[in-house]
Formats: sequence, C-alpha cells, structure tokens
Amino acid sequence: MSPDAALSTDLRSLFRDSEARAARLKLLIEVNRDLAAADGGDLDAAIERAARRAALFAGYGRGALFGPEAADPEGGLVIPMQTLAERGRPGVRLVFTAPLNPAALSGADDAEALRLLVEMIEARLTVDLQRRREADLLGRLAQREKDLEQVLSSVVTAQEGERAAISADLHDGVAQQVAALHRRLELLRLDLDGKAEPGAAHDLDALIGMARQAVSDLRGVISGLRPTSLDDLGVVAALSEAARRLEDAGHAVTVIDRLPDRLPDWQETLLFRIGQEALTNVAKHAPGASVCLELALSESRDAVVLSVENAGGEPRGASAEATPRFGLEIMRERLAAVAGRLEAGETARGFRIRAIVPAAGRR
Repeated sequence: MSPDAALSTDLRSLFRDSEARAARLKLLIEVNRDLAAADGGDLDAAIERAARRAALFAGYGRGALFGPEAADPEGGLVIPMQTLAERGRPGVRLVFTAPLNPAALSGADDAEALRLLVEMIEARLTVDLQRRREADLLGRLAQREKDLEQVLSSVVTAQEGERAAISADLHDGVAQQVAALHRRLELLRLDLDGKAEPGAAHDLDALIGMARQAVSDLRGVISGLRPTSLDDLGVVAALSEAARRLEDAGHAVTVIDRLPDRLPDWQETLLFRIGQEALTNVAKHAPGASVCLELALSESRDAVVLSVENAGGEPRGASAEATPRFGLEIMRERLAAVAGRLEAGETARGFRIRAIVPAAGRR
C-alpha cells in the first residue's frame, strides 16, 4: 500500500472514530437532559425512553426497567441497579431484549458510554426515590401534627367544657341565691327604716354591702371561667375585657393587637388563660403598675407571641415572691403541653412575660 493510500485510510479511521465519539456524546447529553427535565408523571416516560435508547446503543431492540417482582426473560442482558439496592430498593434492573447487533459495543469507549447511560438512569431513579421518601415523611409529619392539634383541641375543649359547666352551675345556683339574699336584705332594710335600733341598722347595712360584694365577686368569677367574648370575638377581645377590669382596679393598661386574623379555638383559649393569669399576677403583686399587653406573630411567623409587661407600681414584698412563681409554673405547664415556652424576668422598671405558642401545624 502506498504512503498516500495508508494516510487516506488513517484519516478515514480517525474521522469514523471522531463521528462515533460525537454520536456517543450527543446521546449522553440528550438522555441526561430528558431525565433532568422529567418530573412527576413524566418521569416514567423519560425512564422508558432512556432505557430504550440505551438498549439500541447496546444492540438490542427493546429496553425496560424491571422491578423485583418481574422475572428475567431468557436471552436478555440484565444490568442490576446496585445503588438503588443500597438505598433500600433492591431488585430493580435494566433488561435489554430482542438482540439486533451483538457487536454493537465494539470497544472500551462504547462500554464506558453504556455504563454512563445506566448510571444516569439509576441516578435519576435514586433522586426520585429520595424525593418520594421525603414527601412521605413530610406527609406523615403533617398528619401527626394535625392529630396532635386535634388532641390538644380536644383537651382544651374538655377543660373549657368543665369551666363552662362550673360557670353555669354557679350562675344558676349560688349566684342566684346570693343575689336573692342581697335583694331580701335590701327589702328588709326598707321595711325597718326608722324602726330598727341604730346598731341593728348599721349591722344590716354592713350585711347588705357584703351581699352586694359577694354578687359582684361571683359575677367576676363566672365571667373569668369562660367569657362569652372569647367565643364570639376572639382572644384579643377577651383579654381587652380582662384589661378593663384591671383598669377599674387602678392600672393603666394598653392592649396591642398585631394578629392578622383569628386563631384556632384551642390556641385562643390557651393564650387567653396565659394572659388572664399574667394580668391577675399584676393586680396582686404590682398595685398601680402600668401594663402593656401585646399579641403578635413571631418574626419568622411560625409562632404566636403574647407579651405582658408591667412597669412602676408598688414594690413587691418578699412574702409575695412565692405566688408569682406559682403563677409562672402554671403558665409553663400550659405551654409545655403544646411545645410552647415561657420567657419571664425582671426588667428595669417591672416584670415581663413572653408566651411563645407554635403556630397551628408547626410544632
């Protein structure tokens, strides 16, 4: 063979090799793009297309993904998916059938290209498996949070049901009797006007005053057990009502509402009880203090924050320290039941508590 003929043969061989490399590269790029773009219901079709193209590249007419329940056909090429097996999905494999060209894989480059095709398919399946597991985990977590919220709602509802029953019993029983006693004493005082001894009249007036105070105290207890405003208007309205009673006792109270809308019933009830306890502590242990009560979402919007801060007022004596701690423990126990927390401590001018309640579905 002449030198020119040999050179021509070498050039043709290099050209064929270059074309083969370009074809392999194009195939790999197209399959990779197709798999990367597929999602959801399109993924099965993309895997099917990739398996068929890999089979044709290897010299087979058909290629498919087989699961662990399917039997291998005779005369086919079986390629196990080892990475999927290691990730907990054993038995998945690529199966090529219907041989067309046994010599299609003519060298190491072709074998390497086929290996890359299989790895692409397996990698895409692995990613999908991980996403499915994450979606399943998130779904189960969401269901557990929903179940927990229902349990908490049931517990709070049961507690509030007991309070409502006690409130009704007090209203229909003791409160009516004390109110009737007050009225009878007033009528008796009118009947004895000018006839009774001065000392007896004084004692009767004192009894009337005690009865009147008992009626007022009972009404306050009944209202505190379950205010109608909590059900009708929400936690802000109920706490505003409690704040007005504190104002009647000589406190300046500011209520700030930064909530975008109503909260779930159990959450509003919990926050009302925490706020109610905080205001009661102010009335008992910080006479004359000014109070700022605020309800808002946290900066991350994953929790509801109730803040009650008092400033000024008379200093608390040492003997009063035990009761605030007891009140704080009650608040902590209520919040712990819903994975919430309480922050409490002295400030430069008074005392502040912050109750953080996870937003519905975010515990």
